[in-house]
Amino acid sequence: MDRRYLVKEMFGPTLQGEGAHAGRPCVFLRFAACNLECPGCDTDFSPEGAVRYTAPEIVARLVELDAHRARMVVVTGGEPTLQYDAPLADALHAAGFRVHMESNGTRAPQGKVDWLTVSPKPQYHPSGLLLASDVAPNELKVVIDDHTDASTLARYEAQYPCEHYFAQAWMDDHYREHLAKAIALVQERPRWRLSVQMHKVIGVP
Repeated sequence: MDRRYLVKEMFGPTLQGEGAHAGRPCVFLRFAACNLECPGCDTDFSPEGAVRYTAPEIVARLVELDAHRARMVVVTGGEPTLQYDAPLADALHAAGFRVHMESNGTRAPQGKVDWLTVSPKPQYHPSGLLLASDVAPNELKVVIDDHTDASTLARYEAQYPCEHYFAQAWMDDHYREHLAKAIALVQERPRWRLSVQMHKVIGVP
């Protein structure tokens, strides 16, 4: 039988709201389940209400949603590497999609990804869970909160050599403080850029 993936939601057309491709039209595939429990996470990836789909069913739905044929899908979660695999990757690419993935960096994708964003959060790892050593992102996005400072960014630069480095303020009750900190860190380290969650500012899903 074809594998069935636990999907929280698929939606679009919309815009990518973060990182180097902010503003690009796309559709989203959000898997349920995550291997982290970050306090204040702004995403509902719980298994409750999620639906199991085969790869052909996922592709058919994304094609239907992609009304303007942007053919860019952002695969996220939860943690998408828990489910994303080669058969789904092949099905998406066969339909003409460019696959962008947003991961916490604890596992390498098990299927082809065209653009990988890693947002590491080791401060929220359960005991024994480490960042994977074989992950090579196209961009790194570090969420700035009370746990991050200049040494954190320097450590990630050494661990993840890539073209794009982003600092993004955690959107919790202390957002203004986190934003001020992110701006200061970016000013101190010119390789880094500030990432703002544009989709929340302009009000798109």
